[in-house]
Amino acid sequence: MLIDDERNVSCGGDPFNFLKSVLKGIYIQLDQGQDAKILVAREKYPYGRDIFAALASNAKLNLLDLVVDGDDFNIIVRKPLNPGS
Repeated sequence: MLIDDERNVSCGGDPFNFLKSVLKGIYIQLDQGQDAKILVAREKYPYGRDIFAALASNAKLNLLDLVVDGDDFNIIVRKPLNPGS
């Protein structure tokens, strides 16, 4: 599983668009069927599961889980085995 820690990253711009870019980058890095965990601060990304699922879907990833870990979110995604699924 790829782990991407974005908790202390300062993007200087819109956090929503930054997260979209992170997920697209994760898609490129993963092999089909591989999982990734993205660690983000809840304060910076105060979104619900539906928003994270939509962002993951937009990046052609499946949201497997969204775990609250103290002040952080652990976003767990998978690159599908078949493109478009």
